[in-house]
Amino acid sequence: MSEIRQDLSSKDWTIFATERSRRPSDFKKTKEKKFSNEYEKKCPFCKGNEDMTPKEILSIKSGRNWSVRVVPNKYPALKPKKDYGRSIGRHIEGPYLSIDGVGSHEVIIESPKHNEDLYNMKLSQIENVIKAYRKRFITLSCKGNCQLIVIFRNHGGRAGTSLNHPHSQLAAIPFVPGFVRNKLYESERYFNNSGRCVYCDIMKYEIKAGERIICDNKDFIAFAPYASLSPYSVQIFPKEHQACFSEISEGNTKYLASILGTILKKLYYVLDDPDYNYVIDSAPVGQKGNRHYHWHLEIFPRLSTRAGFEIGSGININTVLPEKCAKSLRDYNV
Repeated sequence: MSEIRQDLSSKDWTIFATERSRRPSDFKKTKEKKFSNEYEKKCPFCKGNEDMTPKEILSIKSGRNWSVRVVPNKYPALKPKKDYGRSIGRHIEGPYLSIDGVGSHEVIIESPKHNEDLYNMKLSQIENVIKAYRKRFITLSCKGNCQLIVIFRNHGGRAGTSLNHPHSQLAAIPFVPGFVRNKLYESERYFNNSGRCVYCDIMKYEIKAGERIICDNKDFIAFAPYASLSPYSVQIFPKEHQACFSEISEGNTKYLASILGTILKKLYYVLDDPDYNYVIDSAPVGQKGNRHYHWHLEIFPRLSTRAGFEIGSGININTVLPEKCAKSLRDYNV
């Protein structure tokens, strides 16, 4: 019989159809291995091709050379507004509302090398990527008209990537969408009822239960969510309560880099380099110190496809229990 679990933080439901249960090897797709060079002449993100990108916003150096670059997205979903002191335009058409597409859309080029990726980078290189995230998050938080900052990474064709060179993206949005508002509402409601952060309570229970924990270090913990939306989803939380990603100290970036690198390496070898998305889920701008929300990084391997039932009901079907996924990842030594 299947089991239906509820996510305590969002109240969303997932059906675990365990009769369809699959082994890690069942998710591996037959695909052509692409062995690229350290430098690709036509890649705009490779070292030496800097003139092929818009002017850089931030550069983190390693010796005389750049280690990580941040540039505006050449094809942005949102564009900065020069005069941040003025409000964005609102337009009414009958019952409909639209606003100007004001914000920021940036690319974080994670390495000068085309054939590198987060799973096989040195810890210091991953740490530089996290530092770039932090610097841009803090800077954009001070800009007018920015209410939510989303940092995300698309890896592989099924995840929406368009360039193989290692990179992630950042979008600064002029409003807080309903999807995020619902999570904020549920976390605040939990806090009002209990006086505690729902995410802190989840972490405390997961540590006690143990079966969904994958790994941890001094400042961060990674586990498979109790009501995971898809197979091999992973959440990484700071152990200390922090509502906003900007609250991570520069000294703690190495611990996030370490656990992120470990998880991505485990996923790479257990699932044979799966396509995935990850996103840093943070409280909106201006909510630093919020007692009911808790920022975290979520990884979603693209191992299944949302079909009619999921789209029509909003309920996901997962074929593998998170306890099994966590054990597979936990047992693989990197």
